[in-house]
Amino acid sequence: MVSSGTEVENPESLKKAGNGAAEIAGETKTAGNHPVDETRAAARDFSADWSGGAGAALNRLAAVWSLQVEGLVGRCRDLSTQFGATRNNFVEVEAANTQTMKSVQPSPFG
Repeated sequence: MVSSGTEVENPESLKKAGNGAAEIAGETKTAGNHPVDETRAAARDFSADWSGGAGAALNRLAAVWSLQVEGLVGRCRDLSTQFGATRNNFVEVEAANTQTMKSVQPSPFG
């Protein structure tokens, strides 16, 4: 669980968030490719009509859609990587801090 501030209460929540972002990336890629395939097929069907204008417009639409899907998938993958790296860094730093605190000699002043 992540608190409302910037403190991490449970580093595994970062791992879950990263896994979720990776899953969304895969699902988005799969779902996003379907309309492109359909649109490109329609573009081929309309290539001969209206001097090919409809087919060309559909191909441009498919290209823009593909770029948008790729951008969203890339952003989700980046988030997944960042969540994973943040979790790993947190765990490493906490382990180092714990080790450092264990090695500190008790103060004779209490």
